[in-house]
Amino acid sequence: MSRAQIAHAIRTVKLDVRWRPGSAARHLLKRKLRGHLPLDATLADYERIVLAVLGDPHAQMYIYQHHVTPYVAVVAVIERAHWLVTFSLDGLIESAYVVEHPDHYLSKSAFDLVGPLSEVIV
Repeated sequence: MSRAQIAHAIRTVKLDVRWRPGSAARHLLKRKLRGHLPLDATLADYERIVLAVLGDPHAQMYIYQHHVTPYVAVVAVIERAHWLVTFSLDGLIESAYVVEHPDHYLSKSAFDLVGPLSEVIV
């Protein structure tokens, strides 16, 4: 996976937040139940967080390997919480959620640090 492919995927998500078919409502409900979002949050509120993560030049970008499929994973602090957004190279959102212990979680072998988002999107 090249930096150009990663940059293209990030730009694609920023232009049009798209979820895997049928998954947006399920993910929104899960975030509410876990206390990551207020109970009255809308999908638009959730997607604003996704865009805030992808708009943060200090966000850290990783490649997340799930089985043989690579995903782009971006982490930023939004509203005092570490939000992780994962999406495919074609810009389809897999998930967006709060990571409670980012140092531990992101040190798993499935995550490979690429660097700050500002260095990927130039």
